[in-house]
Amino acid sequence: MSSVLHEDPYLESWRWMSRQIRCALDPNEPRLIEHYLNEGRYLACCTATHPWTIAETSLRLLLDTASDIALPWHWRSVCLDQAWRPLRDLEQLSQCPCRLKRWQTFAWQLATCELLPSISHSDLVQGSNDE
Repeated sequence: MSSVLHEDPYLESWRWMSRQIRCALDPNEPRLIEHYLNEGRYLACCTATHPWTIAETSLRLLLDTASDIALPWHWRSVCLDQAWRPLRDLEQLSQCPCRLKRWQTFAWQLATCELLPSISHSDLVQGSNDE
């Protein structure tokens, strides 16, 4: 059996979890992030998916979600709080100068990420009525 066939259900599950996180489909369930990161670690160690790809994708997802002012602030805060974990994985995988430079860029993005206030529900409703 090919590793790609074995990888597919796990990769699909991981991608579905990423959509749930990015869209804050269940913003009162912070364990989803833990589950997503664990599923990514499984993909990295037990399938053909490269660990760097998993860690970079996870970090970008968490930073993008944290920066999205349309999402609930508490969800964005949880995402930002967990972004150090894939960043740590990237640091461990930074064995060449080009990856080390990318890791430094990601570390700077995390260090300087400012959690702006979220747009209130009333602002969203008002904005749609203005059209």
